[in-house]
Amino acid sequence: MAKTLISGLFLAFVFLAPVVAQEPAGNPDAPTPKTGQVAISLPTKPATTPLAAKSAPEPDTLKGLQELASELLKFAAAAKCRKKGCTILVTDFVLPDGNTSPYGMRLADEFSKELASRGNRIHVIDFSLLHDLLTRDRITAKFINEGLARSIAIELKATLVVLGTTTRANDGAVQLSTRLLELAGKDWSGYSAVVNLPAPNSILDLSPTEPPAPLPPITSTVSGEKIHRSGVDGVSPPKCHYMPNPPYTERARESKLSGTVLAEAVINSEGKLENVRIVQGLPGGLNEMTIATMKTWQCNPAQKNGKPVPFLVYFEVTFRLY
Repeated sequence: MAKTLISGLFLAFVFLAPVVAQEPAGNPDAPTPKTGQVAISLPTKPATTPLAAKSAPEPDTLKGLQELASELLKFAAAAKCRKKGCTILVTDFVLPDGNTSPYGMRLADEFSKELASRGNRIHVIDFSLLHDLLTRDRITAKFINEGLARSIAIELKATLVVLGTTTRANDGAVQLSTRLLELAGKDWSGYSAVVNLPAPNSILDLSPTEPPAPLPPITSTVSGEKIHRSGVDGVSPPKCHYMPNPPYTERARESKLSGTVLAEAVINSEGKLENVRIVQGLPGGLNEMTIATMKTWQCNPAQKNGKPVPFLVYFEVTFRLY
């Protein structure tokens, strides 16, 4: 069954654009609320910039996770971690297309524990805390960009972040490309290395997986009315006439966070939003800000046989800093 996406920036009755919460760089004020148009279409890939590699020297080629841990800790020591103390966050190792995999998550957890076993006044964030945050805010690895990585690290109080990509080699082994990035670095610079790992087929599960798990379906309104969905004959979709943009939070602005929140809600027979929840989210308080703002939106309800009926809709809200 097709999903319905409602979003917008200007008052119109053509079904075009996503909600874009823009904030000019250096302007601490929230964007001026704008009257929203209704835009109904299938959700597309969220507008987010992938975390691209910066220009850097050729990465070192290392023999295994133990040597990789040693070299990363040398870089951390050069960053004055021995004197001041540092906190390292190891993120899920992803596939070249950005998806996570069971093997990549297991390998990142193993490497996190290897780093933690070394001590040296360097604290390694428990891998489970990262997954708790990703699950809570419903963040998918595929859409992590630089600002999102920074925001996650700031929330977990990390000073260094390890990113990794796993690639299956022709001989069945796995090549792990890693970067250790200094959070305070303006150019997002750091140490990079490549490790070729033997990977027995018994543990090599590189199939894409995208936590968090799907949300349970919404089947009725708070008052018990049946909910209608896109594609139902005889039902005209709702039209929203007031959709102010969610403002940036201070935490999101600090980490220069951009990305897209995908939310769903029921527009009830009175034109009010209820059961608002996040399908794919962002950290830094943007999920909470999106939900709070959506509850102020005003819509004309869907109609069936001339009577207003509840309708399930999907909203794509893009946060972008300029």
